[in-house]
Amino acid sequence: MSIAQKINFARNMHQFAEKKVIDVMELAGKILPATVVAQSGKMVTVSFSLQNIPFILPQVTIPLFGPEYIRYPMQKGDKGIVIPADAYLGGMSGQGGGVADLTPPANLSALVYLPISNTEWQSVDPSVVTIYGPEGVTLRDANSNTTFLLTPQSITIAAPDKFQVTVGSTVLTLTSGKWSLTGVAGNLQDSTASTSPAIMSAGWDALLTWLNSHVHGNGNGGSNTTGPTSSFNGKITQ
Repeated sequence: MSIAQKINFARNMHQFAEKKVIDVMELAGKILPATVVAQSGKMVTVSFSLQNIPFILPQVTIPLFGPEYIRYPMQKGDKGIVIPADAYLGGMSGQGGGVADLTPPANLSALVYLPISNTEWQSVDPSVVTIYGPEGVTLRDANSNTTFLLTPQSITIAAPDKFQVTVGSTVLTLTSGKWSLTGVAGNLQDSTASTSPAIMSAGWDALLTWLNSHVHGNGNGGSNTTGPTSSFNGKITQ
C-alpha cells in the first residue's frame, strides 16, 4: 500500500494552510483594551486589561493619540484601547527614529493609545465644547508670550502688549502701565505718562469711583446707568 493511500492529501493541505494563517494572525497586532499606568513625558505607559490568557503581556510605553497642539493630561487608571499600525512607527513618534518600510512590525511594537469615553465621566452640556484638567487648563501661543491659566484657585492672564475685554459697547483695555474704560456712559482712562505711585493711586481711585457710580444691572437688560441699583448692594473697593 502506498503512502498516498494512507494520507488524505486534500485534508492535510487544508490543515497546513489553516495553521499558516493562524501563525500569521498571531504575529499581527491586535486592538486591545488598555489602562494608563503613567504618562512618561510625551508618551504613555499602559497595561493590558485582559484576563484568562495563556501568557503575560508586558506594560508598554507608546505614543498617545492626538496632535501636538492639544495635550491630554492622562491620569493613572484612564481607560482606552491600543491600535496597531501595519508598519514601524519609531520615525513618527521619535521613539526610535528612522524611516519605515513594509516589513511587518513585531507584535506590541507599533501601538498607539486611544482614550475612549466612559459612563463614569462627569456629565457636561453636549452642545458646548468642554475643556478641563485635574489641576486646571492652560491656553498659550507656541512661545508662551500670551498665556491663560485656569486653576481651582484662580485665573491668571498674561499678555505682553494688550488685554482687552468688550461687553456690548463697553471696552476695558489694559496696556503696559495704562488702562482705559469706554462705553455709552462715558470714558475713563489713565492718560498720564507718569508712573508715580501717587498718580497711579489717584487714577485707580477714579476708576473705582466711576465703577461704583455706573453699576449696570437693573434686572431689565442692564439699561440703568444712573447709579447703583438694587441688583448690586455692595461696593467695589481697592
